[in-house]
Amino acid sequence: MSSNLRQRAVVSSFICTPPSSPNGLTFALFKRSQDVNSYQGKWAVCSGSIDPTDPSPEAAAKREIQEETTLSGSDVTLLRKGKPFSLTDEGLNTRWTIHPFAWQLKEGAKEIKFDWEHTEYKFIKPEDVQKYDHVPQLEVGMGRVLVSPETEAALAELRNDHESGAQALAVKALNLLQDSVRGNELSRLETSEEFWKELRWRAWHLAKNGRPSMGAAIEAELFNALDIVSRQLKSSESEGIRGIPLSNLKSITEAAISERISATQHSLENLAGHCVYLMETNSTTPDTNIATLSSSGTITRSLAMFVERVTKQGRKVKITVLESRPGFEGVAFVNTLLASFKEDKDIHSGLKIDIVSDASIATVLKDAHYLIFGGDKVLPNGDVSNKIGTLAAAMLAEELNSGCKVLALFTTNKITGRGFDSDHLGVEYNDPRELTSGWPEIYRQQLKKNQENGYQIEVKNAYFEWVPARYINQYISEVGRLEGEDIERLGRDSDELEERIFGDL
Repeated sequence: MSSNLRQRAVVSSFICTPPSSPNGLTFALFKRSQDVNSYQGKWAVCSGSIDPTDPSPEAAAKREIQEETTLSGSDVTLLRKGKPFSLTDEGLNTRWTIHPFAWQLKEGAKEIKFDWEHTEYKFIKPEDVQKYDHVPQLEVGMGRVLVSPETEAALAELRNDHESGAQALAVKALNLLQDSVRGNELSRLETSEEFWKELRWRAWHLAKNGRPSMGAAIEAELFNALDIVSRQLKSSESEGIRGIPLSNLKSITEAAISERISATQHSLENLAGHCVYLMETNSTTPDTNIATLSSSGTITRSLAMFVERVTKQGRKVKITVLESRPGFEGVAFVNTLLASFKEDKDIHSGLKIDIVSDASIATVLKDAHYLIFGGDKVLPNGDVSNKIGTLAAAMLAEELNSGCKVLALFTTNKITGRGFDSDHLGVEYNDPRELTSGWPEIYRQQLKKNQENGYQIEVKNAYFEWVPARYINQYISEVGRLEGEDIERLGRDSDELEERIFGDL
């Protein structure tokens, strides 16, 4: 192979109809014009180079779609991303690195209008792609973004779960992978090599395409389960994967997944213990005032353990919880917290809970000793992703009350590597109907009328945002308090684990 190959990084976007549509999933195939630099007259999906100014491959894909089809974020949404791959075209003296994506057309999306790079387009079914004279290895990219019905159903379970915290979603992902091991599709495979390859693809899609904004814990638990399997395969006296009977491999896999499910439960108890120890040893007053806006299992268990401990000592605890609109997770959190207590007069007399509006956060923090929140993702630099409103709370704690300690609680599986997609560093928005459904009908109708009259009004339902490390006083995990260098090291470990498991796919 020539060492002087031109290196090109490109995106390849499959613009799809919804998998649930009457005709099933189809995708747009474009015929390249004679005016493009390569593969003239060939059929391809929407593709283009990743420019130096593009912050990420996903951003490049969005830009190319808009340039080549006029479709924008109002017309398409990311369905899933595929694992990048490379191919060499000696005729063009080029080594291509291809980042495949699948985008789903939204209801009411405008019609595609292609530019000079194409002469026509068609929506085709995946099984019909061989009928077209297409660009090299289009099937490879297609295979990396299109998934089986079982995998599609599993992804939908994760994608549509807006109640569970990141840790609960990680356990759900492990159970979904366990289900696939026992499911019909994998049972049709005849060799251990086929099973191991397909199992890893299932895990990759669950990790990367289930809930990207909360995906760190999902990735870590799935990848750790596969790592257990991989290490057992390497330590076996047989000749690698080929020497392992398929039934044995399935048993090893099920045991590894069960081990990780159990480990997540133990890690939560350990984290809660470290949190309680820190708050007890740092307490300078007999009573403790805590503010929180998280509804995660991590926060629930940590505060439950703290309340049980200090009320038995005759001390009082006040917990102020933001109601967290539009889903009112704060109210649900309070009910879950109280359900964890047995009938205990010490808790009844020693615990006071206030549920307040989100806009009350400044008043709440003036006399709080702690602002406590969870972390759905943690970057190697210490920035933490959590529920919308967390950033304002952390900033106000620093500004209004220097004695209020800001604690970020998370298990180490929330720490992501440097390969984390920068497109998910912004604010995540979800269905605006969650907001508008709580409005009086007359307000919704008036707003709709104003929009129809030409006013530019958009309802936005923000879910998650990032809290920079400078606003966080302490990080607490299942292994104890973490420093910045600990988080950075664990981020590197995350990158190495992913490469070890998926490097050959």
